[in-house]
Amino acid sequence: MKKNIAVVTGGYSGEAVISLKSAEVVMKHLDAEKYNCYKVILSKDKWVLAQEGKEYSIDKNDFSAMVSGNKIHFHCVFMALHGTPGEDGKLQGYFDMIGMPYTSCGVVQSAITFNKAFTVAVLSRYGVNTAQSMVVNKKDKITVEEILAKVSLPCFVKPNEGGSSLGASKVKQKEELLSAVEKALKVGEEAIVEEFIEGTELTCGVIRYKGKVKALAISEVVCSKEVFDFEAKYIDKSTEEITPARIPITTETECKNLSEYIYTVLGCRGMIRIDYILKKNTLYLLEVNSIPGLTERSFVPQQAEYAGISKKELFGNAIEEVLQ
Repeated sequence: MKKNIAVVTGGYSGEAVISLKSAEVVMKHLDAEKYNCYKVILSKDKWVLAQEGKEYSIDKNDFSAMVSGNKIHFHCVFMALHGTPGEDGKLQGYFDMIGMPYTSCGVVQSAITFNKAFTVAVLSRYGVNTAQSMVVNKKDKITVEEILAKVSLPCFVKPNEGGSSLGASKVKQKEELLSAVEKALKVGEEAIVEEFIEGTELTCGVIRYKGKVKALAISEVVCSKEVFDFEAKYIDKSTEEITPARIPITTETECKNLSEYIYTVLGCRGMIRIDYILKKNTLYLLEVNSIPGLTERSFVPQQAEYAGISKKELFGNAIEEVLQ
């Protein structure tokens, strides 16, 4: 019997547009012989099942929908929602309460990895190298001097929570620092100021594949802009994404082992992506993405394909790992 899969997308942040693109790719490649796929769009105003130009309200009591007189219940949720409430653990808490299986990390892992400062604090205790950083809250009355006492220039300033590099800046001059913090605080309640580590930017996807934790291929990010931001990721062509990365086999092995280690110690589920800077043969953690992008341009599908895993198998495996 075919399983009913809710591909959950949209969300309450600026990443909603990317979530919708990820959902389109997932629905395009999921095996139609195994799954009945339904797009479920979440916004602050409504939760709806979208089908053939019509919208059907989601009953939040059991996450079902009445479509043409038939009650649609779901066997599993495929999480394709970046940003809040899908990537910060809020939605996972709801699904846990109603007993609905889902393909992403759980509440705790999502909440930790969504908060960059928490991620650094936790993983540094496990011996993972991280950049020097500090957090600035909207309520803080902080001076440039106080920031520079902890983090030197140049540095990166970005929202402490969120993804797609929305609100991110690279700061070279002292005079630019406060405006960069203000820019980040327009996106979230906290900004993180992080030391700039000059090196090669790498990213590695990790999944649970046929019961085992598996690091996919490693990608190298070559960006002609100062910041690999939302525009560089999704709009213009200023970024070159090289899969596999041009790194020595020893570094590749180390990066894959470290990525699998992080996945395991955090207790992750589903697909994640971990970003690093490689400086003088040392890997420094940047962040962990608990629901990575799944668009045609996104890293994880590229990395899986290089590892011999098609999008159809990648997405289907995520569901089967949950249902088993």
